[in-house]
Amino acid sequence: MNFLKDIFLGAIKGILSLGIAFIMLIIFFSILGALFSPDTEEEVIISENSLLYIDNLSLIGDRDTKPDELNLDFNIPLPLPLIDNSQTEKISLLTFKNLINKAADDDKIKGIYLNVENVSISFNKAEKVREILEEFKKKKPIYSYADVQTKNAYYISSISNFIAISPPGFISVSGFGISQFFYKNMLDELGININLFRVGEYKGAAETYVRTDFSKESEEEYLYLLDYRMSNYLNKISSSRSIEKDNLLDIIDNFETELPKDALKNNLIDSLIYEDEMSNYLKVKVDSSYKKISLLKYRRTLEGNKYNRNKIAVLYAIGGILPGSGDDGIYSESIIKEIRKIKKNKNIKSVILYINSGGGSAFASDLIARELKLLNDEKPLIAYMSDVCASGGYYIAMPADTLIASSGSIIGSIGVFGLFPEMNELLNNKLKITTDQIKTNKNIGEIDPFRPLEEDEKKLVQRGVNQIYTEFLSIVAEGRSMSTDEVDKLARGRVFYGDKGKELDLIDIVGEFNDAIKLAAELAEIEEYQIIEYPKQKTEIERIVSSLQQTSSVIDPLIESNWIIKSIVQDDFYDPFQMRMEYKFD
Repeated sequence: MNFLKDIFLGAIKGILSLGIAFIMLIIFFSILGALFSPDTEEEVIISENSLLYIDNLSLIGDRDTKPDELNLDFNIPLPLPLIDNSQTEKISLLTFKNLINKAADDDKIKGIYLNVENVSISFNKAEKVREILEEFKKKKPIYSYADVQTKNAYYISSISNFIAISPPGFISVSGFGISQFFYKNMLDELGININLFRVGEYKGAAETYVRTDFSKESEEEYLYLLDYRMSNYLNKISSSRSIEKDNLLDIIDNFETELPKDALKNNLIDSLIYEDEMSNYLKVKVDSSYKKISLLKYRRTLEGNKYNRNKIAVLYAIGGILPGSGDDGIYSESIIKEIRKIKKNKNIKSVILYINSGGGSAFASDLIARELKLLNDEKPLIAYMSDVCASGGYYIAMPADTLIASSGSIIGSIGVFGLFPEMNELLNNKLKITTDQIKTNKNIGEIDPFRPLEEDEKKLVQRGVNQIYTEFLSIVAEGRSMSTDEVDKLARGRVFYGDKGKELDLIDIVGEFNDAIKLAAELAEIEEYQIIEYPKQKTEIERIVSSLQQTSSVIDPLIESNWIIKSIVQDDFYDPFQMRMEYKFD
């Protein structure tokens, strides 16, 4: 095993060595340039007859980020994932809502100008953005223009009073679907056999390695998720554009949406004009001297988070759940340190656990959940579920007093699986490497991936999976005041949207993040407070230094999506028992 690991890592390091040296050179000169760059931030002045200009909704994320004081702008795509030079300023949904509400009451802002083409945010966030803009529209108009509008982009812009695209452009109005790679045939060809042990027929996260197509249970789950989205999509677009729902569905299925003339004929848009003509249109509708102010610039007019002795902590749990320490994900050691900081801070009166995770390691999930329970023994704890709070993500939410999710949040997936590869055929038949073993007795305390699993070993693994599933049912039963039998009927890997989860008593409130903040203040019995966030976000320099300290930080992104490779080359990662959900169709 170590032999293969050394070969694999050596090959990658050899390929990457020149790239790393190149990156270091770029970083050096970028830092020098940044250090001697003057601070050019100016006071924001809003002109009369301004339009709030929104041209990139992809900047909406789970939490606010602002440019570092030392801003490293590489201006070239780096050949390796060592540094994420695509990181830009981000705006949380709550901040976006506050900005739009402020603009609605700002006399100098006469409306919103949407110039949105590609919107790379989740459908759940797109729905919330649309709802926020819909409230704005009750007071002021919204104008939309783009050359190209993707599905999510049009879903948002369809709320507009006036929608135009360029004559050679197109829009995407269509149904929803999911495509999945299945690796079984490839693995069979390589001589790798994957043993899947699970509880829950709907727990389909690892089926990609053991099947050639979707199971009927996975198909059922996907259709539930997709049909829900399609229903919302049709209902809201048909309402905004005054198109009968059945007619809209016919237009979609007859492929009469993408071409500009078809879109115009079917009332999906209002005009086919070029951008300069759109500007002339706005001069007539708004004012001949109208000005645009960008969303990010307008953000600087918001009041800051004022200091207050009473504090509400927001603990972000975003990404996969993993054992150990790290930054990109929910690492057990790292987040436990943050939890203990919060517990020790006597000025923190209540805590919001912000979750956007499909789960991960069963071991790490349990460690985190226990620490959160200890925290809740001393301070009120609320769990807010963003796009996804499933499997291990749902597990760590259980210690909270109150669970809040939006209507479109994906929750549940209560189930467990274990994944064990057998690579003896790869070694023996493909690589012509033989193995042999000497042992004192039948059980030597380890499972070797380079020989077939014995029946006793398979039974042992399945018992482990069953035990973790039983513990999962117990912690949910305790957290939700149910019996384990009642939980089991809702479990076995099934997922639900937030509104259905409320109906099934899997959550307490269908709401948004601001509802979680209000409740946190109520539970703490405070009226004035300061929001503080954990973990502290690293600056760009800190991220660079952290990346350079670990060679694995270069390697990890290359193998992140493949558990099989992880099990071979990353001894510190390998955790066969997973509480993980992988629905990736945004």
